[in-house]
Amino acid sequence: MAVARKKPYEAPRIELLSTLGTQKHRTLDIATAEAEMVDVGDVGALLAEFGSPLFVASEQALRAQYRAFRDTFTAPGADTVVAYSYKTNYLPAVCAILHQEGAWAEVVSGVEYELARSLGVPGEHIIFNGPYKRLEELERAVVEGAQIYLDGFDELDALAALTQRMRRTAHVGLRVNFQHGRQSWTKFGFNADNGDAVEALRRVRKAGARMELRGLHNHSGTFQIDPEIYARATQTLCAVARKARELGMAPTMIDLGGGYPSHNRLKQAFEPSDGSYVPGQHLAPFAEAIVGALGRSRKAFGERPTLVLEPGRAVVDGAMRLACSVVARKRIAGQGDAVIVDAGVNLLPTAYWYDHRVDAVGVEDAGAAGTAPVAIYGPLCMQIDILRERTILPPMAIGAPLVVSNVGAYCLTQSMQFIQPRPAVVLVGAKGKAELIRRRETMQDIFALDRVPARLQPRAGKR
Repeated sequence: MAVARKKPYEAPRIELLSTLGTQKHRTLDIATAEAEMVDVGDVGALLAEFGSPLFVASEQALRAQYRAFRDTFTAPGADTVVAYSYKTNYLPAVCAILHQEGAWAEVVSGVEYELARSLGVPGEHIIFNGPYKRLEELERAVVEGAQIYLDGFDELDALAALTQRMRRTAHVGLRVNFQHGRQSWTKFGFNADNGDAVEALRRVRKAGARMELRGLHNHSGTFQIDPEIYARATQTLCAVARKARELGMAPTMIDLGGGYPSHNRLKQAFEPSDGSYVPGQHLAPFAEAIVGALGRSRKAFGERPTLVLEPGRAVVDGAMRLACSVVARKRIAGQGDAVIVDAGVNLLPTAYWYDHRVDAVGVEDAGAAGTAPVAIYGPLCMQIDILRERTILPPMAIGAPLVVSNVGAYCLTQSMQFIQPRPAVVLVGAKGKAELIRRRETMQDIFALDRVPARLQPRAGKR
């Protein structure tokens, strides 16, 4: 008599089902990443053509995610601007798609600024943020009319002196922070609680015609899961804007930064203790928190304010997957089954924070015979090279492909050539055609900047 195989135990998790309707502003929520991620075709064929591992981006998903985000934050009485956060993923092809959709560029370095200009973004549609901007970068931003968000008094004074020498007017904003718990992002900007933000306003006014205060900005963290932080940020910026008007300035742009969550699942160690985090949480509560607070204080930014959002993760994370291959199988004492794949945390640094969804290609039934908890390790010579500590997979053969979801944010920009070169990236268009948008790295790429002094060169015949 055959004995039924028991399914492995999985701890239960409660997920909220939202039935939000349409309020005064649109609340079209971003659907689950799995729903938005269109079929990328034959993964095995892609790996055979472009090599394994391989990043695969979906153009259709990227456009859909952007439009859904934009529409969620669209409100009557305000002009909504989405300025894509370049640092999240500055693949030129990805940025070009988002600019076709109407996105501005939010950059935090001269390199990112130059990339935006090379992609045809006009200066007036660039927000130059960050705590370190070189003088020559500031000069270019002034000439080209970019929105320069000042991060501290040293930068404010340096820009004031620069514009005096240039006899040009800088379009500026102030980054403002406030205290909201033990991990507030008070490294950046001017504090609203201790009076620094008001002092910054006074110094901008003192600069006279050389500085025009266009807006106020707050970015209070990353992967925020509490919409209330955005309501408080909006209230704080409105209070500072009212003070600016008292001083004779007229800001019209309120910028609530980024930090909006994607559909990745935080590791339990990083979830709030009250269990309030819901993977794939709808963005409508964030829009309601911002638009509601702005509506109650709208005249702080004029009759028709410009609402600026700087998303990165929320629009790009679910549009990219990482395909990889099993290179070894093991049974680890005290832990159970494990597989080693050819993609490590050098390509997937977000694996330290998220439990990325991992799927076996061609297996549709999660309860198929033989499925079991498996640990997934990368190929690096580091014990911490773990992509998933435990997930459910069918028996995996050597060479079998796996697909890791929601890897569009920070994986490319924070990846590194540690032990292994970085893989190619392909873009799958609406018609299913895969186009190479970044070739696979070679040894020559990795060592292209290095030089070996002549005295250390190998002698002829000694190689």
